[in-house]
Amino acid sequence: MNIRLYNNIMKKSLFLALIIGVASTSLFAQSRHYNSQSLAMGSGGTAYVDGFHANFINPANLMLDIHRPKTQIGLMNFGVKAGGSLANLAVYNKYLTTGQLIAGETRTNMLNEWFGESSSNERELSATFSMAPLGVSYRGVNQAFSVASRVRITEDFAINKGMAELMTYGLDSDKFSSPTPVNFSSNTVAFAEISVGYARELNFINIPDLFFAKDIKLYVGAAPKYLYGVYTADLDFNSTLQIDNGTNGSNFTINHEFNYSLQTIGELSRQLQAYETAYNQDNNANFDDYVEFGDVTNDLSSPQATGFGLDLGATVEMDISSVPIPLFVRKKKTLRVSMSITDMGKLTYDQDPSSIYADGDFSYQGAGDDDEFSNFFDNLSDSLQNDVYGQFNSEQTDGITYNLPSMYNFGASLEMGKLMLALDYGIGFNNNGLNSDRSVLSLGAQYRLLGFIPIRVGSRVGGYSSAAYSAGIGLDFNFLEFTVGVSNVANSENSGSSAGVAWSGLLLRF
Repeated sequence: MNIRLYNNIMKKSLFLALIIGVASTSLFAQSRHYNSQSLAMGSGGTAYVDGFHANFINPANLMLDIHRPKTQIGLMNFGVKAGGSLANLAVYNKYLTTGQLIAGETRTNMLNEWFGESSSNERELSATFSMAPLGVSYRGVNQAFSVASRVRITEDFAINKGMAELMTYGLDSDKFSSPTPVNFSSNTVAFAEISVGYARELNFINIPDLFFAKDIKLYVGAAPKYLYGVYTADLDFNSTLQIDNGTNGSNFTINHEFNYSLQTIGELSRQLQAYETAYNQDNNANFDDYVEFGDVTNDLSSPQATGFGLDLGATVEMDISSVPIPLFVRKKKTLRVSMSITDMGKLTYDQDPSSIYADGDFSYQGAGDDDEFSNFFDNLSDSLQNDVYGQFNSEQTDGITYNLPSMYNFGASLEMGKLMLALDYGIGFNNNGLNSDRSVLSLGAQYRLLGFIPIRVGSRVGGYSSAAYSAGIGLDFNFLEFTVGVSNVANSENSGSSAGVAWSGLLLRF
C-alpha cells in the first residue's frame, strides 16, 4: 500500500482530531504561578516572591520588605511553559535529526525508547500560557493589600504508542495483524481571574528570640479570587485497528472500531448540534457547512463559566545575623520559612454545554492493489467524514467543571547581603496543566551584581518532566524592574523535556 493511500485514509479517519487541534491553536496554550525571578530560580518562590505576584504563590509575602518602596505596579508580566513525557528530545535527536531511515529495527527501537514495550502506553505533553496584565500592591506597617489580574490557558495532549505506530508504520498489515489500541486525547481550558490579596503581621503574638535568631515576625495572608471562564474542550478518542493483508484468497481488510467523546461549550457546541440536527434530516448534510473550527469570537463577549478560588499562605521571617557563615560574617542575614496552599477552587462552564459522542466501526474490504485503494478513498472522502466518524449523537449537559491545579508549597530563603539562596518543595493535588502529583524540589540562587543586576540560577527535579535548569538576568532597581528568566531540561530520557520563558513586564515601585 503506497504512501498516498495512507495519507488519504488518515485524513478521513482522524478528521475529528481537527476539532480539538484548532481549538488548541486558536487559543493559547499554568498551574503553579511563576514570574521572571521564580522561573529563573527553579520555579519556586514560596519564601521570596513579593508584591502582587505573592497573591498567587504565597499571599503572606505581601508583607515582605525586600524592596524599600511600599507600592508596586506591574504591567504585562507573562510566561510560557511546555513539557511532558511526550517531549523526549533525547530520542528525537537520536533518531530524527541524524538522517537515519526510520524503518525496521531502527523504528522499533525508537518507539520502544519513546513509549516502552506496550502499544497501550501513553505519553503526555502540556503547554501553558500565563499573563498578568495588571497588578497593584501596597505594604503598610502591619498590613498589606493587593489587586491582581491573570489570564491562564492550559493545553494537555496525549497519544498512545499505537497511534505513534500508525504514524510511523502506516497501514502495515504485519504490524496491525491483531487488534491494536490507537488512542489520543486533548483538553483545553482558558480562564481569567481577579485576585484580591490581604496580609498582615501577627504582632499580637509575642515570639521570643531564639539563641540564633531575633526579631522574629509571623505573616499570614489570603487572596480570594473571582474566576471568569473563556473556553474549554475535552476530547477523548479510543479505538482499535486491525488489518488483514488478504492472504489465502481472502480480501484485504481494514477494521477500525472506535468511540469518542467531546465535551465542549459555546459556539463550537452550538455548531456541532446544528450539524447533528441537519444530518438527521438529510444525510447529505456537509460537516464543513456547519462547523467552522476556531470560531470562538462569540464566546468572548460574556463569561462561559464563573467560579471562585482561594490562595492562602504564612511566612516566618527572622534575623540570623549572629550565625557565623563564612564569607558573610558581617552581613545581615534574613531567613524566611514559608508554606502556602494555592489554587483552591473550581469553575463550571455552563454556556450551551454539550457532550458529543459516537461509537462505531469503519470497515473496508478490497483486492489490495494501489489503484483500487486510491479510487476508493477518493470517492469515500465525504462519506467517511459525514457517515462514519461524523455520525455522532449529542446531548445537553449540566456543565463542564474544571478544578484549579491546587498545590501545597513549602519554601525557605536565606538572604545574605547581595546573595539569596532558596529552596522550595511542592506537590500538586491533581494533574491539571503542568501541575503534578509527583513531588517537585527546586533550588535557586540570586546574586545582585552592583546591587541592581540580578544574576539568577536554579534547578528543579520531579514534577511533570525530567530535571530542569534555569537562569535569568536583567535590571532590578528599587523603583523599576525589567528582568527575564528561562528554563530547560538537559536530559529528557527519563520523564520528558520542558522549556519555559518569563518576562517581568514593566514593574514600577514607589
